[in-house]
Amino acid sequence: MFDMLITQIVLLLLLLSIVFFSGRVIFGLLVFIFKKDKSAMYVPSFNRHIRLMHQHLHLTRWKRLVDLWCGDGKAMRFFAKVFGLQCDGYELQNFPYLYGKLCNYVLSYHHLKIYKQNFLQADLGRYDYLYVYLLPNQMADIESRIFEHMNDSAIIISNSFQFALHKPYEVITDTHGKPSIFLYKKH
Repeated sequence: MFDMLITQIVLLLLLLSIVFFSGRVIFGLLVFIFKKDKSAMYVPSFNRHIRLMHQHLHLTRWKRLVDLWCGDGKAMRFFAKVFGLQCDGYELQNFPYLYGKLCNYVLSYHHLKIYKQNFLQADLGRYDYLYVYLLPNQMADIESRIFEHMNDSAIIISNSFQFALHKPYEVITDTHGKPSIFLYKKH
């Protein structure tokens, strides 16, 4: 009887987590379709990309990273935990901003900062790493601004999509050989 109760609880928790994740993605799509600003659609970084970055990136502890349009800050928490980076994020949409602040509080990532403002006003030259997970049209919109204002020695980590005008110095492929993470330098 007890085993059956445990099994039912585990199945209920699994179902709730599936519904919660699906709800976040659907909400993000609806917000993106009906929004009036030019901020990015809220889609959290996929775990397979997080694992890929964990396996292949070699980042220097205590350096600074900025996540442009960070959503709920999932990638920031990964970079802070795994690589010991000091992370800032910028997000314009209310739901992912508030959800990210809540996650950071609950998970005790008090040192991570999420700003509810456009990163275009940020001083990108302060950062050693810039993380982007944006659609190609959004990448094209910000490409010249990022490369113009980034630190000369900074590295851009792009999840899933490439910049149009710049070539990555390294491409990390997934287990199926699909290019998934693109690394860029200014020069």
